[in-house]
Order: sequence, then structure tokens, then C-alpha cells
Amino acid sequence: MKKTIFVYANPNFDTRFKCGISRLYQVFTKQYGFKLEIVDEDFLRENEPHEETPDILVIAGGDGTIHRVLNLIPDHLFEKYIFGIMPGGTANEFAKSLGIPIIFEEAAKIIGNQRNIIRQKIGIVNKNNRFATGFLYGIASYVLQETPEKSKFYFGEYAYPLPGLLAISNYQDFIRKFQLDSLKFHTAYLLINNASLVGKNIPVNNINAENKNLFSVLYLHSRVTLGDLTRLMLKNRARQNILEDPAIFYKQMEKIQLKFDGKLKFMLDGEVYHHSSPIEFEHSNYEIRITV
Repeated sequence: MKKTIFVYANPNFDTRFKCGISRLYQVFTKQYGFKLEIVDEDFLRENEPHEETPDILVIAGGDGTIHRVLNLIPDHLFEKYIFGIMPGGTANEFAKSLGIPIIFEEAAKIIGNQRNIIRQKIGIVNKNNRFATGFLYGIASYVLQETPEKSKFYFGEYAYPLPGLLAISNYQDFIRKFQLDSLKFHTAYLLINNASLVGKNIPVNNINAENKNLFSVLYLHSRVTLGDLTRLMLKNRARQNILEDPAIFYKQMEKIQLKFDGKLKFMLDGEVYHHSSPIEFEHSNYEIRITV
């Protein structure tokens, strides 16, 4: 009996990959001998995966689509799936953090063969919203929101430099006061990352003893100049260690409490949320299994 692969796809996946759903059928049914079933949000909420042979659930989309899936599946069912990732977003940070290729055929081959399966921790904000990749505040969040969807579709991550350069001139407008546990600071860029920082295009050889069981906290000091930002971009492109740059604070932590004044807009895996202080970060007791 053929095993079924379940696919939850972003609505734009078919267009982005020029009949992407049909191509998935071709690859998984003809090349690897699976049955394929496209599923919706009700399936994710209600499906009870098999106990002995875990269901294979393919997420066809970007970080926002992965975020949606993680927040629809009940906690106790996570470990009963094996997840496959078909990157179909703009940044695809979660896929990149795991070394999953962006090229359609190569990503499909990984899912079809299922030779290597790893476990990945899931982050939780205020015991409510789960996230795979990162929690972002400030200037970068603004740029991600303001970049036109058409630009993202056609140019991918190359759509962001121009809006980014325009936003830098208003850098001071984004600066807010935060308290991270006992540490007080001001910043216009704050990242609390769950997955590897490789997904943020920080080369792996720049990350000393990165622990995937901890959150990575990174922020820019409030007095950074245009020269500092230019230096950071050049160092990163040259694959030099930016985490030790004097303009950056970097630390890994197990649990986090973040405090600030008022209500602020954040991005969680590319989805926009409005939060009031405090915000607490921890890891779920459940892990997800992913074929890589």
C-alpha cells in the first residue's frame, strides 16, 4: 500500500513555482511512489497521525506558512509527524537554518528519500504563540513590512536593500528602551532567534559553539552610526565575524523575559503581532522531526 504524503501549501506556492502543486504530484507520485493529498487548516487541527508509522506532512511555503502550521497543530501531535519543508517564501530563514536547499527539485529529493531526520525545538511566546525561527523588533521589521509584495515575489531577498537604505535615515525613530531579564538597553533592532543564525545569512563559521537548545539574543546598540551599519554589512558579506563587533550585543539564553513601555509591533516568523510588556520566551516540551 502506498504511503500518503500530506501537503499544506501557501496559496502563492503554485504561482511562485509555475504549477508548483502539479510538480509536487509529479515528483512524489511518479518518482517516489507516494500518494499525495493537499490538506487545509481543518486537517491540521483535527488529524490524528498514525502511532507506528508517522504521517509525512510537507509544508510548501515560507516562514509565515511554517508559523501557521505550528500554531494550528495541537501540542501533543507534533511528535507524531515527520515534517518536510518545500521552501516557497521570500526569506526562507527556517529552511536555510537547517541547510534545506531552496531549489525545488533538491528540496523534494530530500523529502522523498528521508535519509536524515533531525529534531528541532519550538519557541513559545507568552505560552501562546509558537515560532520556528525568530522574533524581531525595529528597523528590520519595518523594512520587511514596507517592501511591496510584488518586489518580494520577483526579487526575493534582493528586494530589501533599497527600503533598508531609506529606513536607515530614520534609524533614531525606532529606538526604544528594553529590559532583558536584568539587562537594560536601548535599541532600534532586536532579534530573539530560535533557529540557527545561519538562516539570517550569518555564516556558520562566525558562530562559536551555537547551541540549538538556547535562544540567540542579538541587538544593535542605540548609538550606531551609518558607518557602523556599513561596516557590519561589509564584514558580513566578507564572511567575517559580526557577532563580536562592538556595535552588536550577542548572547544565548535558555528562558527570556522582555520588558518595555507601551505596546509595540513585532514580527514572529514573518507574521505581525502587537504585544504589551512583559513578553516571556521559552521552549515547548515537544520537538518537531524534520527531514533534511
